[in-house]
Amino acid sequence: MPVAISVSSLIGRDSELSRLKNAIHRRESRLIWGPTGAGKTSLVKTAVEELPKQESQSCICWSGAATGRELVQHIVGRLYEAGDILVQKKVHADGARGGSLRSWLNRQSTMRLRGILFTAAELGKYRFFLDHVPPAGPRLVRTMKEFMFRCKTPVYLTGEGFTQREIGYAWSLYWTDEYRIHLGPVTEGAARELLETCIRRFGLDTMDLDGFREEILQMSERLPGAIVGMCELAADPRYHYGEQIKTKLVHVDYVMKLGANRFAHPMNF
Repeated sequence: MPVAISVSSLIGRDSELSRLKNAIHRRESRLIWGPTGAGKTSLVKTAVEELPKQESQSCICWSGAATGRELVQHIVGRLYEAGDILVQKKVHADGARGGSLRSWLNRQSTMRLRGILFTAAELGKYRFFLDHVPPAGPRLVRTMKEFMFRCKTPVYLTGEGFTQREIGYAWSLYWTDEYRIHLGPVTEGAARELLETCIRRFGLDTMDLDGFREEILQMSERLPGAIVGMCELAADPRYHYGEQIKTKLVHVDYVMKLGANRFAHPMNF
């Protein structure tokens, strides 16, 4: 089976990575936006992983669709696991521990969990990341506003754009370019460098690559995630015809896979 790669997909993203790391360090909220395959999730994960340990431990992430209660439960649970003193005190006062945390979370009212969450956020130095969430409705945006303005806790949101159609009512929180980091296609040089890295990493250099490189660059529109994803698929023998790679089929299946994985499970840092 192909083995996924991550850091190399950031080739050509030095400027965007630096901007995001600086914003995280300064505790400034940001929208990271760009088309599917631009590498938004990889950029966020890499930025967090490269932070000093104390800062990276303060980063709490949710990925995918969620109800308001699911999101609150997830963040409170992650704060407990991160060693938040207030959250641990509340959990332990009810006789629960790490092994029974999920059961404890399920028993609490949403109002109580929200109270614990907002108090912990006000007292702590956390950073919240929302990745691959559907366009935000009024309730979610009110929660985000409470984090950002009442609790002074930055919120980093990923989206395919910055209008209401793409990120819902959250557009009002990231209303100017100052609060946005855009990920578009990388330069042709960076795209070719990434492509050659993927060819080596996935063992595609043993195949007949006549036309493969140009087709991948064209079909990917020079988006890093698309280059990596299609090369990963191309390593599967199902897409081989002798020494040739069925590139168009790779592209079709990659697009279908994107649709199936559009909303992922929670992602922890």
